[in-house]
Amino acid sequence: MKSKVRFSLGKKLTAMIVILSVALSLVSIAVSYRIFSTTMNNYYTQLGTNLVRTLASQLDPTDLDRYFETQEMDDSYYQTQNFIRDMVENNNVEYLYVVRPNGDGVTFLFDSDMDLDAGGTYSDGGYCALGTFTGLGGEFAANLDNLLAGRPVDPIIQHDPSYGWLMTAMTPVLHEDGTMAGYVMADISMNDVMNTQQTFLLALGTLLVALTVIFIALFLTILRRKVIKPIDQLTQATGAFIQNNQDELATGTALVNVPDIKTGDEVELLANSFRKMEEDMISYIRSFMEITAEKERIGAELNVATQIQADMLPRIFPAFPERAEFDIYASMTPAKEVGGDFYDFFLVDEDHLALVIADVSGKGVPAALFMVITKTLLKNSAQTGLSPKDVLQKVNNQLCENNEAEMFVTVWLGIYEISTGKLIAANAGHEYPAIYRAEDNTFTLLKDKHGFVLAGMENSRYREYELQLNPGDTIFVYTDGVAEATNINEVLYGTDRMLDALNRNPGGSPTQLLQLVGEDITAFVNEAPQFDDITMLALKVRGESGTSQKLQVEPTLESQPLVCDFLEALLSRYQVPEKVIFQVNVAADEIFSNIAQYSGATTASVGCEIIGNRIIIRFLDDGIPYDPTDHPDPDVTLPVQDRSIGGLGIYMVKNSMDRMTYEHANGFNSLTLEKTW
Repeated sequence: MKSKVRFSLGKKLTAMIVILSVALSLVSIAVSYRIFSTTMNNYYTQLGTNLVRTLASQLDPTDLDRYFETQEMDDSYYQTQNFIRDMVENNNVEYLYVVRPNGDGVTFLFDSDMDLDAGGTYSDGGYCALGTFTGLGGEFAANLDNLLAGRPVDPIIQHDPSYGWLMTAMTPVLHEDGTMAGYVMADISMNDVMNTQQTFLLALGTLLVALTVIFIALFLTILRRKVIKPIDQLTQATGAFIQNNQDELATGTALVNVPDIKTGDEVELLANSFRKMEEDMISYIRSFMEITAEKERIGAELNVATQIQADMLPRIFPAFPERAEFDIYASMTPAKEVGGDFYDFFLVDEDHLALVIADVSGKGVPAALFMVITKTLLKNSAQTGLSPKDVLQKVNNQLCENNEAEMFVTVWLGIYEISTGKLIAANAGHEYPAIYRAEDNTFTLLKDKHGFVLAGMENSRYREYELQLNPGDTIFVYTDGVAEATNINEVLYGTDRMLDALNRNPGGSPTQLLQLVGEDITAFVNEAPQFDDITMLALKVRGESGTSQKLQVEPTLESQPLVCDFLEALLSRYQVPEKVIFQVNVAADEIFSNIAQYSGATTASVGCEIIGNRIIIRFLDDGIPYDPTDHPDPDVTLPVQDRSIGGLGIYMVKNSMDRMTYEHANGFNSLTLEKTW
């Protein structure tokens, strides 16, 4: 689609040139006028200053004090007056006078406008006689403090309604002690100066405007011929290339459409570049079509590989719903379509559970293939009943055979004996596990004994160790993608942050723990890309023999008494206080009645686990997903008739139990209640 050009390049350049030319002209006029007017003003300012200083040097401060006080004229006064008249006639001065600041005005002592008549006396005319007082305005008033203090005042230029523009220069007449006797002031007409400045400004402006117009016209003519017209030709040619060759571009058979432009400058180089660009574009499109077809084929195969890899890992949870002795959960998030991390867990027999987590060197398809081989060999060897160290030794030698790619894999392998809680494990260069002890209520790193990685060296020896997992204990294993997750500032997530996340809910279920760590990694990494696979597995021991029992019932109201009897019998057997048994029965009655009436479930079970003085009850059903923990609590402060219907039973359960959590996975609702007495 051809885009609409709002302003052409020619219009933009024209506007830019006009604006710049006008701006330069205005700046030139302003600077020239400023220099000229400043020079003229400085000249007249110096003239006035010299004049008043000359007169001030001829005046006696004592005489000025006497004239001001007595206002009587003597021969000396007349002589000074005549001297002032001569200075006015010989120095092109409008007005020369001597005043004495007095209050908020001045009192005149001498005035150049006073004239002697034929009889030797002063005629009565438009002058200010000795002793005449007048107020000060404008800038004179602003400088009154300086006048009164006898300080020098800079010449003042201002407009007078009667005389036009005047420049007033002034200087004080001081006593020997520095006090002021009076001020000599001279008014010089600035009308001619102002007229000259205006004439200069007009002539300069006219000249620069004419030169600017000529320059713009000449420049635009050259610009149009040498730049705009060739660019228009290039624009039309490139537009026609796309428009006229759409079908050809799609098939890679388009032809070059740029005209041969000869300007001998950068525009010609630009035209040649456009021609080369069209040639390269045609070649690129041909290559791109081939690459795209190949990528689509590879992408389809990778999608199949991703699905195959995901299907190889246990993904149905709860993994062993019939086993109340333990709870297990695992997850893997590959950095690419397929990854090299993997986890596995399976029953070797009815009393032994194998746990595996591993990390293959590298990523992508090669790592995924090596992962498949390793996982298969580990499972086959473990199911023969070998110990963890023997499994690792056997698989290591198998992987070392024909390992031309020189890949390797880190593995943590554990065999958990369900009846005794004993875990025997071996570590082939993998990350340290994290273990939770219910008695300590915290996760810590278990710095176990490391052996060499698998497929790294033939006949490597591995050591195993034993752990006793008690009811409520949890073991958490992971790959280096967890600890080495990196944010945009190149800071690693680290095991300390991992432990902090786990310890926010250390007694939680494996599902909750993995979700906590996963969310914490996501928040830490933020927008940074994922560079490595992130894989985690957690196993929690749910109870000892005799302290953990499970009841499978039909989700109907008729089964409700069976649930209450089951819980009451088990809790009474372990001497749980009657008050606590009553609270548990009330809560269980409310939860199971909701399952029976509203969930639409076809199967349900209730499990009860006692760890020390802590009771854990788990309701499992295949009904519609519903999280009662998200239901808003009713406002119990309102009258009964004003409350909304429903929610009171769940509210009572929340308040009678210490903890209530919900999760939905693989088609099952799982609601867990916890109570400590």
